[in-house]
Amino acid sequence: MHKIFPTKFVQKLTGATVNQLKYWVRINLVSPERIGKSSFYSFKDIVKLRILVSLRRAGLSLQKMREGVRNLSRMLPDNEPLTRLIIYTDGADMIVIEKGMYFSAITKQQYFRFDTEQIGAEIIRLQNFDVAYESRIGSLKAIKKVMSVPPLVVTKETNRWRQSKWAY
Repeated sequence: MHKIFPTKFVQKLTGATVNQLKYWVRINLVSPERIGKSSFYSFKDIVKLRILVSLRRAGLSLQKMREGVRNLSRMLPDNEPLTRLIIYTDGADMIVIEKGMYFSAITKQQYFRFDTEQIGAEIIRLQNFDVAYESRIGSLKAIKKVMSVPPLVVTKETNRWRQSKWAY
């Protein structure tokens, strides 16, 4: 037998109001067990309610929440998809992460993860490599330049230093 929790306990745990719970039951977002006049919620119901309360507090409209939950139920194979997903919202959309894939529960649009920190680290690594490379190239150019200058030699005739193309 699975554990069930009474409405008052669920309210405290999820932060949902009595009216929210009643409305969400009426529109079938959650389906608690009814025993007499009391409602009892399963663990999966509590997970779902916590997600719904969080999405609502973040500004997502009830219409979009309902649409997102309905789409998730259609898209994902199990009965309670919300219990195994990570869901974010910006108040306009439900962004879902499942098995490393990102998608919108409302529009079904898929997204890809773009890690700007990784790109930033790679840029710094390449810049450091380029600086070291340029430093080595600069040193080699300086050595090559010194090597290309003809040596100074003293001639017998003038007893002066001069540059010569040939060294003896």
